[in-house]
Amino acid sequence: MSKFKWRLNLYRRKKFWADAGCIFIHVPKAAGTSVNHALYGRTLGHYSALEIEKTFPRLFERAFTFTLVRNPWDRALSAYRFARQGQTDSMGVLNPGQYQIPGFDSFERFVNDWLPAQDLLKTDFIFQPQSHFACDANGEIMVDFVGKVESLNKDMQIVSARLGRNISVGKSNSTRLAGTDYRSAFTSNEMIDAISTLYRNDVNKFGYCFE
Repeated sequence: MSKFKWRLNLYRRKKFWADAGCIFIHVPKAAGTSVNHALYGRTLGHYSALEIEKTFPRLFERAFTFTLVRNPWDRALSAYRFARQGQTDSMGVLNPGQYQIPGFDSFERFVNDWLPAQDLLKTDFIFQPQSHFACDANGEIMVDFVGKVESLNKDMQIVSARLGRNISVGKSNSTRLAGTDYRSAFTSNEMIDAISTLYRNDVNKFGYCFE
């Protein structure tokens, strides 16, 4: 996407944020599709808090701003599955053929070989650190509230109370296999440590651990 089109799309989102009285920072692979539909009736894209604040400083200051984050190990597994699958019911991967490579033959190779070789901020949104979307250039959280996928219902009650209306979030765009636990996919300490290192800011900033 060209820089011009990116900015044009960003300006088109302003009305949705202003009408709703809130700005939801949609971290990829963190239940954001459901929240976007509940708030705005559609998805609005993956713009960072810093990008929105720089473009619409007054709106960002007066609106209620929040985001949802997810356990980094769980999110890494979800992102891998999404890239391998190529699409969900609501969206597709950009250039899915780029992931039909040996580095995606298994989750182990993805975590130990492919992911560490990347400049994460230049990869697809689904692999970028969550802190990139929620924090400023100094690593400080920019939003009023950070909810967690692991406590989604409780945290959305906080959002509903803040907005003065009920925000009901259904399930959508899930790439987690039913009945599975992300921990079973990490078959070695090397894999666990790789995610801990690559996403150390997410782990520390949002208070996550593997367990």
